[in-house]
Amino acid sequence: MEKIKQNKIWITIVVIGIIVIAILLAILHQQKQNSPEAQSSSYVSSAKASSSSTSVQDKSNEKTYAKKAAQMDGHIIVMDDGYYFTSWSEKDFQNWANNYLSMSEDSRHKDGVQESFGTSSSIENSHSTLSYPLDSWAQDIKDKGTPSDYFATVKQFNKQYPGVNPDDIKK
Repeated sequence: MEKIKQNKIWITIVVIGIIVIAILLAILHQQKQNSPEAQSSSYVSSAKASSSSTSVQDKSNEKTYAKKAAQMDGHIIVMDDGYYFTSWSEKDFQNWANNYLSMSEDSRHKDGVQESFGTSSSIENSHSTLSYPLDSWAQDIKDKGTPSDYFATVKQFNKQYPGVNPDDIKK
């Protein structure tokens, strides 16, 4: 009888020991899953899946934008604050540049000298801050015939900026 009691005690101790070891192993496993290495590999695989999904969506959007662009008419100019439809043709830009550059420097560099280039946005010179962006625009037009980011058609614009929705171009 005494031996049975001792065996029960030893069996109880062994079972408790196994339970403690199982709990410790579970805690260790949990810590490994929360380690930066485990999380980074999970993050990397998640980022790759997200990136490929975004890439597919971007390609789909670009095809849609190209179709829209092919059906739209108008000239586009890229200005500091966005993309704009402009009512100006290449000849209008050239005439403006010639007229602007023929003005005296004092006349060009007054506060309030501005131009909208046929858009709803305008560019303004400022004598008080010694900022004369219109000089750069005029020289660029004189050298190249049009501003650097002028597009005669929406289709040309779309080739340069395929990820821009033509419906988002400001009027």
